[in-house]
Amino acid sequence: MMLRLTAAASVLLGVFLGAAQAAQPDPGTRIDAIVQHWMNDFHIENAEVAIASHGKLLSSFGHGWNATDKQPLGSLSKLVTGLCVASLMDQEKLHVDDTLGEVLGNSIMMPKDPRFATITIGQLLMHRAGLVKNAFNDEHDHNIEEAFASATRAPLDNNPGTAVAYSDSGYLMLGYVIQHVANARYEDACAHVFTDAGLPKNAGVIDPTLAARAPNGGWDIDAADYAELLSVLDPKTGKLGKISAARLQGLSDEKAVAQGPCPRFQPEASYGFGFCRQVTPAGVRFYHDGLLHFHPPFYKKTGGSFFYVNEAGVAAVVIFSGENKGDAYHALETEIINAMPVQ
Repeated sequence: MMLRLTAAASVLLGVFLGAAQAAQPDPGTRIDAIVQHWMNDFHIENAEVAIASHGKLLSSFGHGWNATDKQPLGSLSKLVTGLCVASLMDQEKLHVDDTLGEVLGNSIMMPKDPRFATITIGQLLMHRAGLVKNAFNDEHDHNIEEAFASATRAPLDNNPGTAVAYSDSGYLMLGYVIQHVANARYEDACAHVFTDAGLPKNAGVIDPTLAARAPNGGWDIDAADYAELLSVLDPKTGKLGKISAARLQGLSDEKAVAQGPCPRFQPEASYGFGFCRQVTPAGVRFYHDGLLHFHPPFYKKTGGSFFYVNEAGVAAVVIFSGENKGDAYHALETEIINAMPVQ
C-alpha cells in the first residue's frame, strides 16, 4: 500500500509541476509573444528574436526572416567597437585618457576645430567629446578613412568633456583609432570580439554598403549570435580583461543624462563601450537600440534593433525591418524591459 501511495503521489506531483511550468512560460516564449503582438500593431514584416542567459542561448525565433539570417544592427554595432577598444586597453595599447592628438599624431589631417585633438578616448566612448551627431557623409564617404576626414572638417558643438550628446561620429572615430593602433583594417582588428565570446570569427560581417560607418552602425549579425555576444558584459563569464572590467565598473560614477543616450533608464544611467548601464537595487542592467533609416538609391534597407540584459543576466535581442518612428521603438523597448523583471 505504501509503495502504491508513493507512486500515485509521484504522478500527482509530476502533473502539478507540469501545470506550474505551463503556467509560467519560458522567457523566450514570453518575449517572442510580445514581439509578435508589437509587429502586428506597428505593421512590421520581419523580425528575429533571441534570448540568452549568461551567454547561453535559450531560444531564438524568426518571423519573415530565418532566425539565423545576418541582419543589419544599426547602432548595436557600437558594442563591437566598444569591446574592441576595451581589448586594446587590456593590452595597454590604449588608455581612456589618451587624446586623439597623442594617439593619431599627424594622421589627424589638420582638423577644422583645434579642440578636436584634445578629445580623449574616454570622451568618445561616453559621448562627451562635443561632436555633432553625424559629421560624415553616408553617400560620398566610401570607407572609414574618408568618413573620418569628413568628421574632422566639422566644428565641435561643445567643449570636449562637458555635455553628453549622442554621436555616431564619436564611434566612427574610435574605429579609425582602432585601425591606427592595431595597424589593421577595422573589421580584421575587431574580429576577435566574436571569438572572445565563443562565437565564430565571421559571426559578424560588415555590410559593404555601410563600410564607411562600420564602427557605429555597419555590422550584420543574427540575433542569436548577438545575444551570446552580450555574455561579455556578464561579470560571471570573466570575458572582459581586468583593465576594461574596472573601467566598466567605474562607469557607474559617470552618469549620463537619461534623456540623452539612455532614455529607457530613468532617472539616470551611464554610457560607455557602446551601451547604457544602470545600477539598480537588484544588480546591473544594460540596453541599447539602433535605427536604419536610409533611402534608395543609396541604401534600400530600413529597420532597427534592440537589446536588453536584466540584472539576472538574461538577455533579449530583437532585430526587425521597416520604417519606424519613435513611438514604435518606445513601445517595443518598454514592454520588453517591463516583461523581464528580476525578483
